[in-house]
Amino acid sequence: MRNFLASLLLLTSTFAFSQAAYLNMTTSDVSNIAVGDTLQVTVKNTNMQSTPSLAQFDIEFNNQLLNHVGTTYPVTSNGTNSSAQTALATFAGYKWSDGTNLSGTVISQQYDNWGTNSSGYSTSTDWTVLRTTIQDGQTLVTDTSLVTFSFVVKDRASTNYTNYSSIVELNWGRLVNNSSNTSYDTHTQAGTISLTNVAGVNAGTVTINVLSPHSNKDKMTYEIYDFTQVEAVDWDGDGTNGSYWIKSGETPIYSGNFDANGQFQTTNLAIDGQYFLNVASEDGGSGWMDEVVTVTDAYKVFQYLSGTDINNTANAVFEYKVQAVMAEVTDDGALTFDDSYDLLAHINGYTTSNNVTSATGTGAYHLNSLIADWGVPAEEMLTRVFTVTETVKTFNFAHAFRGDLDFSHSTEPTADAAKNSPFTVSSMVNLTGKTQAANLNMSTSDVSNMIVSFAPDENYNLDVNSSIVNGNVELSVNLTREDLVGAQINLKYDNSKLTFDSVVYDTGNEMTNFSRVKEDKIWIGSLDTNGTKFIKNGTPYKVVFTMNQQLANTAGLISYSVTEGVKANGTKVKFNIQ
Repeated sequence: MRNFLASLLLLTSTFAFSQAAYLNMTTSDVSNIAVGDTLQVTVKNTNMQSTPSLAQFDIEFNNQLLNHVGTTYPVTSNGTNSSAQTALATFAGYKWSDGTNLSGTVISQQYDNWGTNSSGYSTSTDWTVLRTTIQDGQTLVTDTSLVTFSFVVKDRASTNYTNYSSIVELNWGRLVNNSSNTSYDTHTQAGTISLTNVAGVNAGTVTINVLSPHSNKDKMTYEIYDFTQVEAVDWDGDGTNGSYWIKSGETPIYSGNFDANGQFQTTNLAIDGQYFLNVASEDGGSGWMDEVVTVTDAYKVFQYLSGTDINNTANAVFEYKVQAVMAEVTDDGALTFDDSYDLLAHINGYTTSNNVTSATGTGAYHLNSLIADWGVPAEEMLTRVFTVTETVKTFNFAHAFRGDLDFSHSTEPTADAAKNSPFTVSSMVNLTGKTQAANLNMSTSDVSNMIVSFAPDENYNLDVNSSIVNGNVELSVNLTREDLVGAQINLKYDNSKLTFDSVVYDTGNEMTNFSRVKEDKIWIGSLDTNGTKFIKNGTPYKVVFTMNQQLANTAGLISYSVTEGVKANGTKVKFNIQ
């Protein structure tokens, strides 16, 4: 093996050893090095009292992690050794071993004992040896750069290596004065090059989940930005920057749709990379986003603002602190009755604020955060920045629609710190002696006198009949319960066969009712915003249509989207149309 690898050595006879000399490696700035960057490795002659005219050494580099792209010889530009002869030989597929009982820092000893004590080269496809020879008719200038190797840093993701440790090694070296045939003891103080914190290493498969409770997850969209594309924002003007948002003019590095399970996977992110995720949605013409904000949500905001429950208790807070953010839909920085009436207008089929989630809304109606931080008191209660590491490559995000106070389509917070305390699940409770706190940074001591809470949804079989009566089609809604302070029924009818005529209400003398007709859609319902009046049982709603043509029956003429009621304590009652 030695005879093969030594065939290109410039052999020089020696008869004495004296005076220590040094060959050391230095690098270009690697503080912010990334995959694809150029790493320069320079070998320097630090000779102390020696006077060599010949320098010869082997370095080896990991060819899985580095690509050798060039070699220069600064020694010929030092003003003295401009006539120095240089040579470079490359041996791919070999790796050096120092052997036993040999010092790794006395690199001339490695050369002298090559082939003994198990030292020398063995085959290894991951390594390449670069052998350099430099000689001149005069002494090589001391403390000079002899040779500089340029390497491009490769992505280790496709290799078996987990880091960039010891990617360049100085195997052996010798410094010789050719005139006196003196070979110097050659040492190294920097014979190994390692890189830490290399940016841009591909993380492999990274999984992002959006924990939405609805069935339209494939219409949820994502945008990923590099951390350099976002900035901290003082949302509430208190002089303290809060959560991050996208800088003006920035475009996402990756974007797309989640799948039907609310997940997407990417192989384009980097280890230790910081990213910002923005989650939004698209209606796609289906109208599903019109079903997000309903009568239950509007009622909850009215209850919060009126601060009354069945016991007329005043000063309310929501069960979850983030609900105060979700309820503020007018973008004026305060939760007021303007917000509640915007929500009420929405369930009547009108749009007064683009920030109320709807199929046609264009406002900032999305909130998202890492689930662990979702709703926890902080500036805006949102953590959209995530960091990919070697061990953390799956991230679960909460998402909420503005105005969705009952979390029908939004992620309910899971952290204890996200709740106002104390609270109840199914009713409102009296917490005397507290002050109202509707801001974004509520603490336990800030909770108000009443919790606007929600119980698990209830289900109710609602009897709805359609029939032909006296040449008209009548749709009758029949109610057998008396605990609903509000109801909403959104329906769609075949306007090629039917023409809307009227809505007949029998909800009780003191109940506030609403209706709207637009094209082939009808919104009907009732709501007592104070929560003290209840919809009368019987047939509270009858919708009358005239027929555009003779019909044998009413099958397939009418379909439904939102069908629900709300109880005085804010509990949603889902209507199952019978």
